[in-house]
Amino acid sequence: MINILKLLRYPNLILIALTQYLIRYFILFPIFRNEGITPVLSHLDFALLVFSTLLIAAAGYAINDYFDIRIDRINKPDKIIVGRFVSRRKAMLLHTILNIIAIIIGFYVSYKAGNIKFGAINIVISMLLWLYAMKYKAYMLVGNIIVSFATAMTIIVVWLFEMYAIWGSGQFVHTNHYILNFLLWSYILFAFGTSMIREIIKDLEDLEGDKKSGCSTIPVVIGERSTRITLVVLASVLIVALTYISYYFAFAMHWIYISCYMIIVVIIPFLYLIYMILISRNKSDYSFLSNLTKFIMIAGVLSMLLISFKV
Repeated sequence: MINILKLLRYPNLILIALTQYLIRYFILFPIFRNEGITPVLSHLDFALLVFSTLLIAAAGYAINDYFDIRIDRINKPDKIIVGRFVSRRKAMLLHTILNIIAIIIGFYVSYKAGNIKFGAINIVISMLLWLYAMKYKAYMLVGNIIVSFATAMTIIVVWLFEMYAIWGSGQFVHTNHYILNFLLWSYILFAFGTSMIREIIKDLEDLEGDKKSGCSTIPVVIGERSTRITLVVLASVLIVALTYISYYFAFAMHWIYISCYMIIVVIIPFLYLIYMILISRNKSDYSFLSNLTKFIMIAGVLSMLLISFKV
């Protein structure tokens, strides 16, 4: 049982669930209350939506480990689960069952939201994660984009389901419409950008195995030094965007303490991340960078708790 949980990356699943619940209850709901809007999806409906997202992600982790046995024997031999503690057949069966349940639940919640077509989202994401694990993980940039897109979709699906259900009931967000869009797109781009940076760092961490397996990841194609420069550029772009967001919070919306939180807990660690990228040279350094990026992701997500008091 413990090995199955490791296979499904349960800490990452907790972060996904936390993000989706914070988006709903600390960003959307305060704005809905200010507008006198009654949410259409029940707490149970939303819990099912989150559950389906978690199942799709868990299935993605299972199929990724299924296809990565050869690479993992080089990159992380002590962490191999599939083929060691869990058979490849069981991993594939688990992947299939999780996806089927997620797709069924997705169509049910789509029906409750008023647009059955939204159920296709889980199908598309599950197919993308399959293609990523089977083929595109080994392609320069393509695999990174797929994972980053899937990460951003965890926020987008909440917005799609909640807002479409409200529009279908004849309710609309008026006064805070701009604020809502600004906040949602800020978190979507933050999720995409930090995920992209972390995926490239993980490629650096797995460089040895990827080389021997014939993968064409960014570090394999352009080398470690150029990859580190690329990461510095990406992180710098994200810092500029976060600085603008903090400035907007402080001077346009007068959310001073939220701006201070962003600077201290998100932007400064990002600056430290850039410094560490420049001096990192080995696998353990890249492992630290990956964990630091995850900390920044969590810190950014938790900022929603503060924002809920202002929207």
